[in-house]
Amino acid sequence: MPALLSLDTSTDACSLACVLGGYSADCHKLLPRAHNRHILTMLDEVTAGQSLSALEGIVCGIGPGSFTGLRVATGVAQGLAWALSVPVIPFCSLMSQALVACSDSEAVEGYLLSTIEAQTGQFYWRLFDYRKGSLQPLGEPCLGVPEQLLGKLNAFSIDSLQVIGSAATIVLQMLRPMLSIEMEARPAVRPRASAALQYACEYPSECPSLPAEQLQPLYVQTDIGWKKLAEQPRRA
Repeated sequence: MPALLSLDTSTDACSLACVLGGYSADCHKLLPRAHNRHILTMLDEVTAGQSLSALEGIVCGIGPGSFTGLRVATGVAQGLAWALSVPVIPFCSLMSQALVACSDSEAVEGYLLSTIEAQTGQFYWRLFDYRKGSLQPLGEPCLGVPEQLLGKLNAFSIDSLQVIGSAATIVLQMLRPMLSIEMEARPAVRPRASAALQYACEYPSECPSLPAEQLQPLYVQTDIGWKKLAEQPRRA
C-alpha cells in the first residue's frame, strides 16, 4: 500500500487521514469557517510523530464546495508536496461524500445524489449509481437548482433516490413536488479524507497524480453571486 496523506476542507468538516507503512489514522471534525486555524494541528494529530518524508503523495479534496475551504486544502497540499517533492492526487469531494454514504450501515443500493450547499441560493450536486458494492458517477459535478437537476434525473429510470450532504434537506423539499418517487435525505454525511484515501489506494489508475503546481480547486461556477454579509442567510 502506498504511503499517502489525504485532506478535505470543502465543507464545514475538516478531514485528514494518512497511511504510512503499517501506521494509519484519520481525524475528522466539524469546524465551520475555522479550517485554517486547525488544519495544521490536526495534521500533527493524524501523523502522530510519523516522518512525513516517507510520503509518496498527497490526496486533496478539490471540491466543489466552500471557496475559502478549498483554498485551505489546496494550499496545504501544495506546500507539503513542494516541501517533500511528491505529487498530488486531486479528488472530487462529492465523490468522497458518496463513498462515505455507501460505506456505513445505512447504505442502500440505488441512485444517490451527493450535494454540498453553495450558499448562493444554489447547491453543488453529482449523481451516482451504487450497485453490488460499486459506485459509478453519472456525470460531472454541477451547480444548479432543482429545476436544472430534473433533466438529469429524468434521463434515468429512477424509482428511489438518496440525497446526501449539507444541501440534502432543502433539495429534498424542493424535489418532492416534482418527482413522485421514494426519496430519503441524509444531511449529516460529509466528505471524509479517509474515504478518498482508501479509494486512491484501491484504484490508483482512476486517481492520476499531478505535479503540485498544477493542483487547482474545482470551481464549478464561473460567476459567483457575491452577497454582502447582511444579505446572507442567517446561520443557526
